[in-house]
Amino acid sequence: MEPFRPQRARRAQGKKFKPGWPLLVGILLLVNGYLFFIRGLPGGEKSGGEKLDGGTPVLPPAAAMRPAEPAGASVPFERFKSALGEMRGVAGIRLPANEPAPKASRSTERFDLEAAAGVAGLRALADWCHKLEGRLEQNESLSFAMQREGVEPAIRDAVVAGLRSVLDFRRCREGDGFTLWKTPRGKLLRFSYQPARQPEVTYLVERREGKLLGRREVERLEVSIEPIAIQVEGSLYQSLEAAGERPALVMLIVDIFAWDIDFYTDTRRGDFIRLLVEKHRLDGKFLRYGRILAAEYRGFVGVHRAFHFTVSEGQDGYFDEDGGSLRKAFLKSPLKFVRITSGYGQRVHPILGYSAMHAGIDFGAPAGTPIWAPADGTVLFAGYKGANGNLIMLRHANGYETAFAHLQAIAREVRPGGRVRQKQVIGWVGNTGMSTGPHLHYAMRKNGALINPLTQKFPPADPVPPARLAEYRKTIAPILERLKSIPLPLDAGAARAAEPDKASG
Repeated sequence: MEPFRPQRARRAQGKKFKPGWPLLVGILLLVNGYLFFIRGLPGGEKSGGEKLDGGTPVLPPAAAMRPAEPAGASVPFERFKSALGEMRGVAGIRLPANEPAPKASRSTERFDLEAAAGVAGLRALADWCHKLEGRLEQNESLSFAMQREGVEPAIRDAVVAGLRSVLDFRRCREGDGFTLWKTPRGKLLRFSYQPARQPEVTYLVERREGKLLGRREVERLEVSIEPIAIQVEGSLYQSLEAAGERPALVMLIVDIFAWDIDFYTDTRRGDFIRLLVEKHRLDGKFLRYGRILAAEYRGFVGVHRAFHFTVSEGQDGYFDEDGGSLRKAFLKSPLKFVRITSGYGQRVHPILGYSAMHAGIDFGAPAGTPIWAPADGTVLFAGYKGANGNLIMLRHANGYETAFAHLQAIAREVRPGGRVRQKQVIGWVGNTGMSTGPHLHYAMRKNGALINPLTQKFPPADPVPPARLAEYRKTIAPILERLKSIPLPLDAGAARAAEPDKASG
């Protein structure tokens, strides 16, 4: 009888060694070794590329673009890294750098992309998305412009909701452009809004992690300080245009000297203007003017200079060489460019036909010309009043009152009891009431008595604070030297330019 042994030992004794699995693993290792070290990876020199006339093998496109293997490197290892790159795919390689790439998406969006006749990553965004472009027309809202271009209500609502936190829709203007990208299944992927007046700013709505989010992008502008010198020939517009400058610069100059110079009556042919002005460019293209850092007007009215200076945070202005403010209690004229058609005093009334006192100044200007408030004040009257037509009456500090008659229209915010600021547009020149043509009748009272607005001398605003006067003079010293060094055009007006250099304020 066989001695007692455990059952496990008896089973082990009955089994024989079967080399099946180790043999299979060994064969696989040998095959891989052959492929890796002897034949080479796909796309290599031993990958079986076709030969032309028995010459150099023709490599596949991916292998042709692969960089040369560095000298001394392990050839199989370099091929292995290259092959890994091929195995990852080429979705990110062929996408042009200037095209926006689609973001990581959920499975439903991936299905949309793949449904666009192939793998979406192999092509630019414009190739697989439906792109729609549009532009706002006069008196159009963004939503209405999208509707006109055939954008579905759901997408319009999604765009408005995404932009609400970053864009003030009240600032949308005619000429603003927008671009919209939709997936092949009609789903909003991206929206871009470009204001015409701010080409450096873009408002975007993009799909991220399944949500549409809005953001604001601002490109950095190139800012340069450039000298400008012109001689006045004809109008200020024509003179600046002849010097290669834009009409917008005229408004900046007038705003600086509006308290001292009437650019319709005080300018003369041969006067000179010198400026140091900021110019903003985007990608090398002129965009707009920035601040005028220093300005000089030299001519019939004398020499006037202005320097920009920031007194405190949020408070800046223009001052003369001694730190006195160019801003005064009243503007010299409530219009930027005007001609006086009737002065203050006795005259024959053009309609009534008899001599009468003309207690004001008539400024001839085209209908629709904006009218400035000459000083801060309170609105006493704003409405229609008989022969005066549309009339505005303002009360100012120190007992002054002003009146503006025959207006085409009154600004919506100008209402009795309300406040107006100096240089605020309060209305527009018109031909209402007893009037022979478009003009503004401008009258002024002081302590209840009528006075001539053009003969008044108004005190200036606060100068540079004494505590900062030394800093101000140190700041403008190099600017003044650079301003004086700008050469003036030499011609018949050169004699006037050579007069004593003494600025008047």
